[in-house]
Amino acid sequence: MGLHEKAFILAGVGPLASARSAEWIRSNVPGVHIPDSIVRRLRGAQDQKEEGVNICVDMIRQLQEIDGVSGIHIMAYRQEASVAGIVERSGVLSGREMWQPGVPRDADPVAI
Repeated sequence: MGLHEKAFILAGVGPLASARSAEWIRSNVPGVHIPDSIVRRLRGAQDQKEEGVNICVDMIRQLQEIDGVSGIHIMAYRQEASVAGIVERSGVLSGREMWQPGVPRDADPVAI
């Protein structure tokens, strides 16, 4: 339909804390799809919370390859501290310069 050429698509992802929380989310949160394979991967992990972060990073990397996905919304309810690590590990900011308030984009941040 070409909608990705007319709108900016933001994919929502988030780290899952455990297989149990993944099952609860997929049963109780409308619009969320968590495949059985993800629940099994979590259940089989030694550290389910860390595996949830790994899954989130994997998803972000896969979403970067999809034409029309303009960005990612990381939803980390009660796991806010993990967001910076997820962003870092996913590589989504590779090659980008950090924005600084009040600094023009073409200015030399070292000289300021």
